[in-house]
Order: sequence, then structure tokens, then C-alpha cells
Amino acid sequence: MNKINLKKAIIIFLLSPLVAFADVPAWKIIPNESILTFTATQNGAPVTGTFTHFSGDIHFDPAQLDKSNVKIIVNVVSISSSYNELSDTLKSSEWFNTNLFPQAVFQSSGFTKTGDKTYQAKGTLTIRDKTQPIVLNFTQEEYSPTKAKMTGNTTIKRTAFGVGQGEWSDTKAVKDDVQVNFTVSATKK
Repeated sequence: MNKINLKKAIIIFLLSPLVAFADVPAWKIIPNESILTFTATQNGAPVTGTFTHFSGDIHFDPAQLDKSNVKIIVNVVSISSSYNELSDTLKSSEWFNTNLFPQAVFQSSGFTKTGDKTYQAKGTLTIRDKTQPIVLNFTQEEYSPTKAKMTGNTTIKRTAFGVGQGEWSDTKAVKDDVQVNFTVSATKK
């Protein structure tokens, strides 16, 4: 192989991951059509709330799951509930400690098709600087060349992330399992 062909081969080899990544569409979240909610259980009753601000880097194509990836950043300070007192409590140092940990991050590059329009995303979730593996189950509600909409859920253990410390680390009053639901609508970048 002469020097010119060797250089071409090296350049193609180095750029091939970028070309493969470029094939997967990039998506921008539509905030007013997307929602992220949670439901916990306190003293046997459901307690719900919403994170009103989140963003993401989404590269997803159902035909190229092996090249798809996502990183969602949740502004934890945007936590909201029907009771202001609850929202303020959840921002405190015993719960999310939003002064020290203003963001939660979900990342995945492991997508699996589980049905006709259903998928799993295996990844990691970081809350309060604690990272745990999680699996999101989601359904493709809409997918076109310009717009996509997914709905899904997961259940996390709040104590695995240090959410609920001191007297709240006991799971008798506030259960450990927290259901997280989401709808993400996005347009192609």
C-alpha cells in the first residue's frame, strides 16, 4: 500500500465513527409538549410532582438502535407540586439538596426493541452525585422524518440516590419506590 492510500485509509478509519453517528437523527425537545412527573407514596397516599424544565441531547432512530443515544438533563430546582410547601421541602438538603445538586442526568446508549413500537433504554441516572443503573420502558407514539413523540416510565429507589436523609431515610412513612413518567416530543434538528 503506498503512502497516499495508507493516509486515506487512516483518515477513513478515524472519521468512520463520526459518519456513523451523523446517520442517526438528532432531536430537540419541544418543552411545551413534553412532561416529566413522579409519584411517591407517603403514609399510603400518592404524592405527585413535576420537573418543569429539562433538556437533552437525543440521537435516536428505531432502525439504528445500536447507534442511538440520549442524555437528558433535569433542572431539579424546577420541581413543582400542587403544594408549595412540598416543593420547598423536596428542594431541601434532606431531599434533593438543589443548592448542591441542581441537576439530575439520565444517559443511555443501550436501546432494545421490546415490541412493535416499544423499547427499553438501559442507562444510568445520577441524582445527588450518586449514579445508579436504570431501565426506561417507552413507547413510540409518533415518529416521522421531522417529529417524534415517546411516552414512558421507570421506577427508581429514592434511597439509592440519597433522596430522603435523616428521619426520611426510613421507608415506612415515604416508600422507597418512586414511579417516574414522561412524555417527550421532539423535532428533528
